[in-house]
Amino acid sequence: FFSIASAWQSFTMISNFTEVVQDLSSQVTDVTALAKGIGNDVDSLFMLLAAFMVFSMQAGFALVEAGSIVSNLRSILMKNVLDVCLCTLSWWIIGYGLARGRFSNAFVGIEHPFYLPDATIPWYFDLSFVATSATIVSGAMAERTKFVCYVVFTIIISGIIYPFVCHWVWDGKGFMAVSNPNAPLPLLDFAGCGVVHMVGGFAGLAGAYIVGPRPGIFLKRTKMIQKKDAFVHDRLLASQKLWMVIGTLILWVGWYGFNCGSVGAIVHTVDSVARVALNTTVSAIVGALAGAVAVYVHRGIFIVDVVLMGILAGLVSVTAGAPYMAAWGAAICGFVGFFVYYAVDLLLQRFEIDDPVSAFPIHGCCGFWGLLAAGLLQFPSLSGAPKPYGVQLLMQLIGGLIIAAWSLGLAIVCFLVIKKTLRGSIRLVNAEHEFMEEEEEYPRIGPKGVVTLLFTDIQSSTALWEADEEAMAEALILHDHCLRTNLKTHDGFEVKTEGDAFMAAFGSSVDAARYCIAVQKELLLVKWPKQIYSNLAAGVQDDDSGHVIWKGVRVRMGFHTGEPADKENPVTNRTDYFGRDVNYAARVSGIGDGGQILISSGSLEHMLPYYSDPEDPLDPEPPFGMEYGKHYEFADLQCWVEYIGHYKLKGISAADSPGEHLYQIIPFGLQARAFGGLRLDAEEVASATPAPGHVAPGLAVPGLALGRRDSRRSDMSPRSGVKPNLTARSNRLAALNMIYSDMEDEELHQLGANKV
Repeated sequence: FFSIASAWQSFTMISNFTEVVQDLSSQVTDVTALAKGIGNDVDSLFMLLAAFMVFSMQAGFALVEAGSIVSNLRSILMKNVLDVCLCTLSWWIIGYGLARGRFSNAFVGIEHPFYLPDATIPWYFDLSFVATSATIVSGAMAERTKFVCYVVFTIIISGIIYPFVCHWVWDGKGFMAVSNPNAPLPLLDFAGCGVVHMVGGFAGLAGAYIVGPRPGIFLKRTKMIQKKDAFVHDRLLASQKLWMVIGTLILWVGWYGFNCGSVGAIVHTVDSVARVALNTTVSAIVGALAGAVAVYVHRGIFIVDVVLMGILAGLVSVTAGAPYMAAWGAAICGFVGFFVYYAVDLLLQRFEIDDPVSAFPIHGCCGFWGLLAAGLLQFPSLSGAPKPYGVQLLMQLIGGLIIAAWSLGLAIVCFLVIKKTLRGSIRLVNAEHEFMEEEEEYPRIGPKGVVTLLFTDIQSSTALWEADEEAMAEALILHDHCLRTNLKTHDGFEVKTEGDAFMAAFGSSVDAARYCIAVQKELLLVKWPKQIYSNLAAGVQDDDSGHVIWKGVRVRMGFHTGEPADKENPVTNRTDYFGRDVNYAARVSGIGDGGQILISSGSLEHMLPYYSDPEDPLDPEPPFGMEYGKHYEFADLQCWVEYIGHYKLKGISAADSPGEHLYQIIPFGLQARAFGGLRLDAEEVASATPAPGHVAPGLAVPGLALGRRDSRRSDMSPRSGVKPNLTARSNRLAALNMIYSDMEDEELHQLGANKV
């Protein structure tokens, strides 16, 4: 009985133990499932955070583009804002189905429109990549592309061009997919050197070439004058460099989401994610340092733009092979990537292809280099390359060429079709703005009715160009910036520019006078290139009190008030003026000397209420009772007005008339300026008739007729009484030679050897 009881007790204990073990096993299964679920959630959260970081790169792109351009800022910002919206719509409707469709082959995915997979996180992560690719194109075409053109192409690249490449490389059935064991051309492209950057970069190259360069970016020399298209860019603001720095840093941070997120998970892959982050950082740092050193060796200065582009070049270059190489390989990626960018950027300038943000050199060419680097610097144990080392490198080369041909070819076709559809125009002309607001920097509608037309140009511009072309190009940008900023302050309207000549319109001659005075004074405050000062036509000179009265380029000005005919230019969509009054204003300006402001009777008539001596009022009819050579004060305008005689203006004055009365505005503080001869045609010299007993101003040699080869040509005669501040005899002789070599033999003979 005791034995039976013991056995039963043992059996009961074993039974209870079995139940406990079963319970424990069930709990372990539950814990394992819970851990797996948590791991999946962590991976999903990791992917979402990575996608959010990639999306934040849109802000970086917007800041970099805004910091690289000088007009159409609202258009650039609008394009960046709508870029994500348009890409999302296009990707949802057709793009994702072509890239990841369930019914697919090696070339393309097949799926119904508006397809969404059950797992939407990969769909969203892919969307952030396609938005990046499309934004690259906007940078290459920035500042001169019509908004409608960019909208249409964004839909095309995100719905057609990008999805095909994405399917080839990243879908399990694509003919370039490493995950496809039957792929004939497996391509190592971890995070999109080819799929994202080359597609955007080569499409941007097509757009930049077809839309053409921004006006004035590439200055072309001709025999007589530096030709420059309308609205040459002002110098970038200092704050815009800050935008570029902040934008680049945002892109750098976003790139960790770009590359690290492409691992696809973080649970059990922390080492891979860390290696990707390390290589991304190393490549960017080496690219930046290479840029700083190289640009200093090449140009002798540090340029922050180049350093920033070096960072981006390094980031793009390592994108394809970040998990496949060691840190030293990432360093090589960044180093070579910078020189790829720098060389291609110089090449684009050589062929006058305007890429404001270097989208093609950085994304297109560094993307191609990144594909090659992934095959060249990989460790097969890390990459899992399906082909032997040398064969895989060849696969990388062929795959890159296919992606380049596809992206460039389709983009060219698309842009040409868009251009044809938009009736031959996909570009903005003369910095035309598509987003008009009250504070628009460059309005398109000029004043109507009674209008004051102003013409300006730079004295001796030909000699200045011949002396130092680079310095003069920089000086011209500073000159344009000065004229434009004051134009906005004084309610002026820029009509057009041609070379160094500038035409503007004002609603009143008072505004025009205030504008001219402000410009003449501000030109003395400009920090001109040092090489300019050594030229006879741009030296520095003080008056007897030590105040600067001459410094840098000398701008002649002249305006006339009338009622010119006006119409909207069908090409520029801006108000243009024509007729006798336009010719009148051009003639008035054309005979002046550098730094001189000449006006007509029509303009002075509207300024008479500002005359400062009411006890001795001026007459209502020209020359308004003014005595020749006497200064009449207009205190409210901060100037004097001097009557300088009447002249027959070619094409204006009647044959039997005594000519047109002309006047000179003398700004307060600049009365010590001495001027040389007025630029007159032979007909004008013969008919220049000042008041009896006086000598026409500036006619140092009686009867001298300087034959002009161009109605806007700079004065080549020396100014009597001017003592230029020249620092070296050799510079003075060089300047003299350049000035006088442009004169005819007869002119030199009349001028006299002693003058030379």
